[in-house]
Amino acid sequence: MTTNPKLPDTTTNPKPQDTAAPQDTAALARRYYSTVDAGDPEATADLFAAAGTYDRPGYDTLVGPAIREFYLGARVIESGVHTLDEVLVEGDRAAVRGRFDGVLKTGDEAHVGFADFFAFDDVGQITTRTSYFFRPAV
Repeated sequence: MTTNPKLPDTTTNPKPQDTAAPQDTAALARRYYSTVDAGDPEATADLFAAAGTYDRPGYDTLVGPAIREFYLGARVIESGVHTLDEVLVEGDRAAVRGRFDGVLKTGDEAHVGFADFFAFDDVGQITTRTSYFFRPAV
């Protein structure tokens, strides 16, 4: 294996958070989408750690209770389904690429690709989530 001399060598000293089994982390990421698609904002907010953060375009970073407020009211999506094309895992982190198809609270249809990045704590709650959407913006 070749290592990049500019990056720290983690092959002999893995990060402490790299202890989660990949299948467990993938299941935690998938659980987020099944919960949000079920239309239960309380259960969705409960997936986040008390001091968890959520970053998404168009919003300031949501922290802790602001995440619950977002799912209970500010979220522009009325209903829909996430289709996951890829779930990549490293330790307690997951990267997810997929597509969302649904209806906004305005009644307009939404069809958009997305990429999400998650970090989970040792009890399986989301400590960070960052979302990106594939739509013209720049």
